[in-house]
Amino acid sequence: MAKSLSALPVGSVVKSANTKYNGQAIRWIVGTQDSSQGRTGLVTERMITLKCFDAKEPSNSNSDRRSYGNNRYSVSNIDKWLNSASASWYAAQHGADAPPTAADCWNGYNPYDTEAGFLANFEADFRNAILNSTIRVAKNSVTDGGGYEDIVRQVFLLSNTNVGLSNENGVAEGSLWSYFNSASRRQCYPTAEAVSKSTYTSSSLSASQYWWWWLRTPNAGNAYDARRVNTGGSLNRGGAYSGYNGVRPALYLASSNLVSDTTDTDGAYILLWNQPPTAPSSITYGTPQAGQNLTLSTGGSTDPEGDAISYVWERKVDSGVWTQIGITTAKTIQDTVPSSGTTYYARVKAVDAVGNESAYCTGSGKAISYNTPPVISGSDQNMGAKTDPFTYKYTVTDAQSATQTLTVTEALTNSAETITLRTYTATAGAQNTADLSPVWIRLIAGTHVLKITASDGNGGTAVRNITFSRTVTRIAAARAFNTDAKVAKVFVSLYPSDRPAGSTLHLEVTNNPFDTNPVWEDITEKANRLVHTFANSTVANGYGLGYRFYLLKGTEEIEITQATIRFA
Repeated sequence: MAKSLSALPVGSVVKSANTKYNGQAIRWIVGTQDSSQGRTGLVTERMITLKCFDAKEPSNSNSDRRSYGNNRYSVSNIDKWLNSASASWYAAQHGADAPPTAADCWNGYNPYDTEAGFLANFEADFRNAILNSTIRVAKNSVTDGGGYEDIVRQVFLLSNTNVGLSNENGVAEGSLWSYFNSASRRQCYPTAEAVSKSTYTSSSLSASQYWWWWLRTPNAGNAYDARRVNTGGSLNRGGAYSGYNGVRPALYLASSNLVSDTTDTDGAYILLWNQPPTAPSSITYGTPQAGQNLTLSTGGSTDPEGDAISYVWERKVDSGVWTQIGITTAKTIQDTVPSSGTTYYARVKAVDAVGNESAYCTGSGKAISYNTPPVISGSDQNMGAKTDPFTYKYTVTDAQSATQTLTVTEALTNSAETITLRTYTATAGAQNTADLSPVWIRLIAGTHVLKITASDGNGGTAVRNITFSRTVTRIAAARAFNTDAKVAKVFVSLYPSDRPAGSTLHLEVTNNPFDTNPVWEDITEKANRLVHTFANSTVANGYGLGYRFYLLKGTEEIEITQATIRFA
């Protein structure tokens, strides 16, 4: 089980098992829950190291900065180190800048010019999850003009304002982190590793005694002092080059980031990072035809966090290099098969919305066919509305028809079903006719596709799609049956007798339905009302009675449920 960072009370401890400093997992305190921006502020539970704020700057025109370092946070060594993942993190931030070498730190204590940047200690998931934050920093009034500047950082030192101490020079550097609501909350120990790694030693420096730690705020009254929290939790200051002061990095994560549901044996919640999607379950494709389109499909992937998934498709031929076909959100893609080589391979991987990648799913190698597929005459088309059965004429040709068998299937498809009209062996170049008459009566109103598929038995296929819509504008029926004698009179009833407005009935009857040319007599006006006396008296091929009618649709639905015939 897991829960979001937003669910943790201020003061809770979190850690990520693989983000370590000096060999130990860094423990972070939830310092603030900034719900308005959906972020959670973390600060290290203890000082993780002792370092100077900024080294002496021997070439600086300001004598204080030459001797004691620079208190402008935006160009400080500590800021640069905190936000670098490089093994060689130092780069001059201004013309007089100098790295924190032993020569330029107070009494040579705790230089860090050769130490890798702080972010180099982070696992990639943690580093990628850190939010960019705009932080406000006061400036001294002696050399930097007073006021403040806003800078964007991933990792930063807290300010006077953040820890509940007085604003420097009237500048609010952000807002109070609610954890720091008292002097006792500002008191802090160094880690045991910070103590053991420090080249500065003192009987007062231990993992069980409070120590001084840096803030990002300058002392507004000079060019070299930076603010710090003293051992009692009150505001203090120290020369920027003083390498014996503690460092407590701070950062923001999205409050939606997950943590373990319970704490570990160390009392810390474990940060859970976005996991990659599963490897696609399958990849399938038919026979690759040189120079032809080939459809590739995958069974898909799932993402533990429910992130959107994209699929990266690649192929190679023989022992060549993998080449990207494309990236899709769909589980299919089309590739044009190369026109050289022997064996075709394809693979696919899943990538989630934050860039995590799955393992590949690789398909089996398939021999590339240099067979030419069949060709069906004409082109795909939409024939529009059809009220009556129709035929479609076409030919099938194939360059290798002399040695191949052409198998053709004609089928009708719609949203409800697929109806196979026929499957047969075609003669190359001969005209063929797809006849819809036998199945027309069962076709529902709406859109249908006549799909003609030709295969040559060697992996080559061709498809022709003819789209149409069946429009039903009338109903019709006809029947003929034998009688014992010549029919003289007939009465026809159609139910329901009340037909919708706008509909049109046409009704005919005959008393010689089995003759070569039956005589049909129109009794439309007599339906449901009057007996009809036949005018015809000639019967050549047996006595019988026949009727036929159609009902044209108007603006409403029509229906006939029963026809009743009485005759004499």
